[in-house]
Amino acid sequence: ADPAPVAQTFFMDENVGRPETYTECFQWFIAPTDLNNQNPNPDLRPDVMNNSWGCPASELCAPDSLQQIVENTQAAGIFVVVSAGNAGSACSTVQDPPAIYEASYSVGAMNTGAMSIANFSSRGPVTADGSNRIKPDIAAPGNPNRSSVPTTDSTYASFSGTSMAGPHVVGVVALLWQAKPALVRDIAATKALLNSTANPNITVGNGTQ
Repeated sequence: ADPAPVAQTFFMDENVGRPETYTECFQWFIAPTDLNNQNPNPDLRPDVMNNSWGCPASELCAPDSLQQIVENTQAAGIFVVVSAGNAGSACSTVQDPPAIYEASYSVGAMNTGAMSIANFSSRGPVTADGSNRIKPDIAAPGNPNRSSVPTTDSTYASFSGTSMAGPHVVGVVALLWQAKPALVRDIAATKALLNSTANPNITVGNGTQ
C-alpha cells in the first residue's frame, strides 16, 4: 500500500468554497506536500477520496469548472467518490460539480435497511452540462446512519444525506483494492466491478418518490 500522505489543512469561508479552493485541494491530493507546502510527492497520493460536497453557482462554479481537475485526479489513479446531493426527488437534480462528471463515481442515498432510494436523494439525468449523463452511479445506505459527532465526549448521532452514503463506497473500494491488488488504481475495472456486482433490485420511482 502507498504510504500515508502528510496532513494538510486548507482554509475557506465556513460552508463556502470556490472553484480555486476546491482545485487546490484536488491538486494536493494528486501530489501531497509537506507542512510548509513544499516538496510535492505524487507517491504519497491516496488510493480513494471522499467528496461530500458540491460547488453550486452561488460558489461561482459553472458546470465545467472542476471537470479538468477531477479528470486529472482520476488519471493519477485516485478513485474519486462524490455524494450525489440531496435535492431529490425530482429528476435532473444531480446538478452541481463534481457529482455531474463522468470521472466522478457519484453516490445516491438508500433508506437504511430497505431496498429503496431516499426521497431526498438527487436523481439524474445530468442536464446542467447538456450531457444527459446517467447519475448517480450507485447508491448506499444514507437515511439514516449513525455517525460520530465532534464533541469532547465522543457523542454519536443519526444523520441522513448522500454525504452519509458516500463513505460506504469509499470503504468498499479500499477493501476491494486491499483484497485484489491487481485492481489498485485501475479505475475503469473497479467501476465496472462495482456496477456489475451491486444489487439491482432497487425500488425507485422516476422522479416521483
